[in-house]
Amino acid sequence: MLFNIVSIFPEIITDYMQHGLFSKALKKDLVQLKTWNPREFSKDKNGRIDDKPFGGGRGMLFQAEPIINTVKEIKKQSDTYVVLVSPHGIPFNQEKAKELQSKNNITIVCGRYEGIDYRFENYYADEVISVGDYVLNGGELPALVIVESIARLVEGFIGHKDSLEDSFMNGLLEHPQFTRPEKSEFGNVPEILLSGDHKKISRWKLKESLRATLLRRPDMLEKRILTELEEELIIEIKDE
Repeated sequence: MLFNIVSIFPEIITDYMQHGLFSKALKKDLVQLKTWNPREFSKDKNGRIDDKPFGGGRGMLFQAEPIINTVKEIKKQSDTYVVLVSPHGIPFNQEKAKELQSKNNITIVCGRYEGIDYRFENYYADEVISVGDYVLNGGELPALVIVESIARLVEGFIGHKDSLEDSFMNGLLEHPQFTRPEKSEFGNVPEILLSGDHKKISRWKLKESLRATLLRRPDMLEKRILTELEEELIIEIKDE
């Protein structure tokens, strides 16, 4: 899986990748990373790539041409799917991560300031994605969110397959988890988790996942086709 990241601050990306599972995955060649600084593709002698927006407005915009030139160079080296991160994009979620993972080669373009001249998006972006309804200083953090979500799905990236079964992977939020000590001043581990009865434990985990989803993300349940057991557990939760 190859990730191309277009950013005027490539060190934000590379610094993050030097730690944890990403570092190991890069060494094992499970994922590959290339950063591209659009300043290097600017015709301006000082590498300037921004200018004032036509029609007035606050701040500065990235010019389309340096970004387009960067993407053209990437495409010369390999066929790639181009994603622009922007607040006006479609919402990013686990299903989108799975979809993008199938592309094998992705280029993520990070804006700054007030964004990028629309002509880049209109002619060169295959997709525009948002990681949430809020504003950040640039696209580097959203790019890292997207890259990590996708990379986790690459075979071998996560050491244990069960580790993939986190929130959203099965369409529900994750159940509460506990580790040692069994008892403390802050509460005790639920007895059922210490029982060794795997069937009851599995039922408890499902019920608590449903409880968390019902409480925090009921919209997820509205889209879900519930099993008989899940319907039964939701009734139990509402009756408690």
